Amino acid sequence: ILAIKVVKKADMVNKNLMSQVTTERDALAISKSPFIVRLYYSLQTKQSIFLIMEYMIGGDMRSLLSTCGCLREDHALFFLSEILAALEYLHKHSIIHRDLKPENLLISKEGHVKLTDFGLSQINHKICLADILTSPNSKFTTGPSRTPGQILSLTSHLAFV
Repeated sequence: ILAIKVVKKADMVNKNLMSQVTTERDALAISKSPFIVRLYYSLQTKQSIFLIMEYMIGGDMRSLLSTCGCLREDHALFFLSEILAALEYLHKHSIIHRDLKPENLLISKEGHVKLTDFGLSQINHKICLADILTSPNSKFTTGPSRTPGQILSLTSHLAFV
């Protein structure tokens, strides 16, 4: 199961938010941390951009807090340690999230937290193919590397006109 974020190009152009979509795609494309939602593909038509991502069945932290009220201290420390690991990973690789809030923290089926929504993020270096292929790596990362189709979709130019 995958999640698909659909962004209408006309809306982004009208609101002058084209760079936010590109930044979000780029930040997710180079991130390989287990504490950041994985982006598999970015696709586009004339009207829309599609970000194909890992589906997080556990919902978001805001919903969890609304349901539970507050977390036990051991659970809060567990989640906080994963959030800090995500932020440390991003900062090591010159990415600033800039929109940390409960609804941008998703929960996996195993109960782990993953950071999402990089629309307001800032990447403090020029993205190149090597970033997608080799870095940044995480000591926690396991699993298959990206396919040629994924690499192509994650590095292609996003056209808004």
